[in-house]
Amino acid sequence: MADNNLFSKDEEYVSLNEEEIPLEQEADDEVEEDEAAEGSLGGKNIFLLALLLILVVGVVVFMMLAMQKDDSGIILEDDSSAAVSDPVFSESSEPFVSEEDSEEVSENIEISIGDVSEETSLPEVSEEPGEENPDEEPFHGWIINNMGYTYLYYGVGVEQFNYSNKTLGKYTSSLASIADKIPAGTNLYCMPIPTRIGFLYGQISNEIKNQDNFFNSSQEVFIDEVASALSGKMNVIDVFQSFSQGYENGAGLYFNTDLNWTSDAAHLAYKEFCGVSGNAAITLEAYEKKSIDGFLGSFYKATLSKYLEENADTFAYYQNADTDACKLTVYRNGSVSTKYTLLNNDLYTTSAAYSLYLGTTAPLFQLESPCSSGKKLLIIGDGSVAAMLPYLIANYSEIQYIDVALYNERIDTLLAENQFNDVLFMSYVTNAVKGDYPAHLETMAGVQIDE
Repeated sequence: MADNNLFSKDEEYVSLNEEEIPLEQEADDEVEEDEAAEGSLGGKNIFLLALLLILVVGVVVFMMLAMQKDDSGIILEDDSSAAVSDPVFSESSEPFVSEEDSEEVSENIEISIGDVSEETSLPEVSEEPGEENPDEEPFHGWIINNMGYTYLYYGVGVEQFNYSNKTLGKYTSSLASIADKIPAGTNLYCMPIPTRIGFLYGQISNEIKNQDNFFNSSQEVFIDEVASALSGKMNVIDVFQSFSQGYENGAGLYFNTDLNWTSDAAHLAYKEFCGVSGNAAITLEAYEKKSIDGFLGSFYKATLSKYLEENADTFAYYQNADTDACKLTVYRNGSVSTKYTLLNNDLYTTSAAYSLYLGTTAPLFQLESPCSSGKKLLIIGDGSVAAMLPYLIANYSEIQYIDVALYNERIDTLLAENQFNDVLFMSYVTNAVKGDYPAHLETMAGVQIDE
């Protein structure tokens, strides 16, 4: 029987003018063509978007890497310059590094800008007194003040010491010029006094020295060179080794807050002087030891550092019947005064205990002691002299002391009016190489040393 259905169950066709067209095939072909067209367009869009995204990401990553590289270079450059430069010093006053220290300095400065590692950054400083607050005063570093530059190191104030062949030569030549004016037969001595930094410097780490741009010449070498330059002119008394041993044994040779040496240090130098000059040294047992607590000296007054204030000194001195019996005459600006004493002046205060010696400053002091030796001593020096006078009066009947910084006359008249047995040049090594000190020596000698 004929099937009148337009669509058979097995083959679904549409009959149109005897032409048979598969219905599903036609629909499928159209769908495939549309999908192919859409797929081709979509693939292209996705590919372009992906490519654009990759380019954007690449640019961002490249910029970040470039910025990171620049930042790293800046940080390292700043750190390295901080390690080897000091903004405190002007071009004319930068710390001098002598030849004996140059090798050490070059070994200390090894920061590479191109190599990023832990070694290239400055190490953190371990602060024994406690953690350091960056907003507070540092435990170590330079403090600018009316004295110039004071270096602070854990509650201790010190002066930097550097010299050159020029400053060494100016100092020794001026001493030699004065020596030439002193009558023959007079015993001549020179005693350069080392300061605390000559011994403390070796205890400071290289990291801190680099960080603070704190480099010093060797005081031991300086004293050796002074002795060599003045050979044949005078006996140079080298106290460096005895001071070094005393410092290591905690002898208390220097103050924390003042630039001067202590009475104990002066007695140690006095014994060295007696050993060379042939005098019998008086022992400390011949004196009564006295002390003043809470001494805040010149470094504190200049800086007002709280760390120095917390590390105040005990000022010790030695007194006996002979120091009390001395007659002191002070010569200043054409006037003469006898109101001062060798020790225990009423004018000193706790913050200026060093003025207990002599009581004032002046170009010339004259001491007459109970000593019966009949010998006369002339001392040409700086403030270091004051602390040694109480011991020297045991060996000399008369002592005259010229303060080089205040004495602006030629020494010819003084030498003509007095006959001295011994002449002693003594000063801190830090003063010996300062321009004003040798200049005053030249004035005394009546010469001008060639620059």
